[in-house]
Amino acid sequence: MPQSSHSPRPRSFLRLPLSIRFLLFAVAILILNGLLMSRQTDQVIEKAFLDQADQKIHLLLDQIRRDIEQNRIALNSPSLADEVEYLNEHPDFGWQLHISALYAFDANGKILAHSQNKEGTKALEPGSPYHQVIHLRAPSLGEVHERKDDTIKGDYLLPMTLPDGRIAGVEAEVDITGLQEAISGFDGPFEQSMWNTILLSSAVMLILLGGLTHFWLTGPVQRMYRAILDLSGGKLDTRIDTHSKDELGQLANGINQLAQSVQDLLREQERTYMAALNSLAQALQAKDPNTAAHSARVSRYAVKLGKALELDNEELALLKKGALMHDLGKIGIHDSILNKPSGLTDDEYAEMKKHPEMTASIMKPLKRFRAFAEIAAWHHERWDGTGYPDGLKGDETPLLARIVAIADTWDAMTGDRVYRSGMPKAKALSILESEQDQGQFDPELIRIFINMMKRDSSSDA
Repeated sequence: MPQSSHSPRPRSFLRLPLSIRFLLFAVAILILNGLLMSRQTDQVIEKAFLDQADQKIHLLLDQIRRDIEQNRIALNSPSLADEVEYLNEHPDFGWQLHISALYAFDANGKILAHSQNKEGTKALEPGSPYHQVIHLRAPSLGEVHERKDDTIKGDYLLPMTLPDGRIAGVEAEVDITGLQEAISGFDGPFEQSMWNTILLSSAVMLILLGGLTHFWLTGPVQRMYRAILDLSGGKLDTRIDTHSKDELGQLANGINQLAQSVQDLLREQERTYMAALNSLAQALQAKDPNTAAHSARVSRYAVKLGKALELDNEELALLKKGALMHDLGKIGIHDSILNKPSGLTDDEYAEMKKHPEMTASIMKPLKRFRAFAEIAAWHHERWDGTGYPDGLKGDETPLLARIVAIADTWDAMTGDRVYRSGMPKAKALSILESEQDQGQFDPELIRIFINMMKRDSSSDA
């Protein structure tokens, strides 16, 4: 079956910082909570208004019931119509409630009198408000609201006993549209006030939550992440500064302990390997004393130039040790080439040119002292890019390797060899001055070196 060409969508949300995700989640909860509260508040306010209206209408209808029972209101349609007209002209229960109709019915559901002069019979089936009033003698106060067109009506029924002793009921149909408008008028400002309160408290909470999340969670996690990057980059002295005793503190302490264990292990390996390198250096000295003496002089010149460049102590230590070992690979060159008392043939010179890479291979396991391998590999590179083995150009060659290149050339000119004696320093300086812009050396470094050697020559004189 052919595979779908649609690639999965990037999980952009998961790429957000953890603190932002927490805050977005909190905002979503607050909005949902506000919506639920708003809906619940609407229901509570509406119920409160309706309950209060039901009580007032109940009191009013109860007064009408007593007036009918005591013949203060005649049980006929005109009298009920007059009562409705009076009540609607003189409302005493507020919210612009309007009585639509008022009527009485007997135990059979037959309408005895109606304010709108209507006749008929109400069904008394079990469960109906009329059955409840006649047979259970219990009121039915607005349990049912009917919406017709733009009006909302509620039915309010009370049981009563007629003057002649018959069981009957009285009902008022009340238009509560005005009450609903009053609820809406009250609910709008109240809901606005509630949302303002929610937004203000939410903003304060989010600020506090964001600060605490950063302080307790994302801040420590970011510090641990940066520390892990430093450790993976070789900065094994990096430690996570934490005084927390919670889970993140325990994790940070675990990382610190792991880093310390790795550092101890690597230092032990480095000590062992350095001891092996020293043994190789001693073997090279026994094989070719001139190379060992040459390396010592190169190291001295290189450190002197490094001090003139104001390198720090750590760089000077690397420079000194790297210069001492820069020709260590010559231990792999055959004695017939290494100690040949005359000039080398092309093939022999090609073989001799392999010693930088051989030295770099020996130094490669010293990952923390990468400068050793760099000095060994690239001290024969040239500023113009025509050197070997990699043809690096300009500052592509590391600074320490460029320093050793100058020191190595100087000693090659002034130091004694098996097949020749070294030239005088004055002549060597003259050659360097004439070639300082010819592309072999870093122009800035060679000028500093020439001035340094001139000062030394003057002080020696």
